[in-house]
Amino acid sequence: MMDPLIQVDALWKVYRTGEVELPALKGVSFSIARGEFVALMGPSGSGKSTLMHLLGCLDRPTRGRYLLDGIEIGGLKPNDLARIRNQKIGFVFQGFNLLSRTTALENVELPILYEESAGKERPARAREALERVGLGDRLYHYPNQLSGGQQQRVAIARALVMRPPLILADEPTGNLDTRTSVEIMSLFQELNEGGMTLLLVTHEPDIAQFASRIVRFRDGEIQSDHPVEGRASAKEALAALAASS
Repeated sequence: MMDPLIQVDALWKVYRTGEVELPALKGVSFSIARGEFVALMGPSGSGKSTLMHLLGCLDRPTRGRYLLDGIEIGGLKPNDLARIRNQKIGFVFQGFNLLSRTTALENVELPILYEESAGKERPARAREALERVGLGDRLYHYPNQLSGGQQQRVAIARALVMRPPLILADEPTGNLDTRTSVEIMSLFQELNEGGMTLLLVTHEPDIAQFASRIVRFRDGEIQSDHPVEGRASAKEALAALAASS
């Protein structure tokens, strides 16, 4: 694979409780090319959440190597890790994580607050991101004035506003109904078609079918890693749902 965005080599994460060692990841190695859409699956305790924390620069591996966009992450200082998180990674969570007393526009502006040089650009960049996810008419709505799907779109806009090369989405459809879940996956597929790299954690096999590759974890190791056969089109799924309603 040429110039991968993510390169993981023999990655271990071991938690220690007293004298007991509990390995959550056991020498995991894989890479993700720029522009891939990868679904990460596995039962609870399989290591996928631990891996997402490491890939998101929210934790450090016990040993092994992780390169993100050509930068080796393991030896970085906390301030450098924070900068990498802000500039290289957009996060999308199951619970949306929006501030309830701020508008959609203000929520999306938040990551730019750490970039001093972009002060005057903040509203314009946030507006552009919200328009990109189809919420140009909801800029000044508060989270409690938005549906669950609209709140997740605000969260996606916030993930996009720094124009990162990578989106990490942790169970982004977990709190959504079927139609809204497919709408969110349609948006992810559009972003992916535009060149965005996405890594999605999901327990739902039908949601994973919208990705182009599935990596399955079990007991801290990769159980399987393969392209999605018969990849689902979210636009076609939405059309089918509309026809059946």
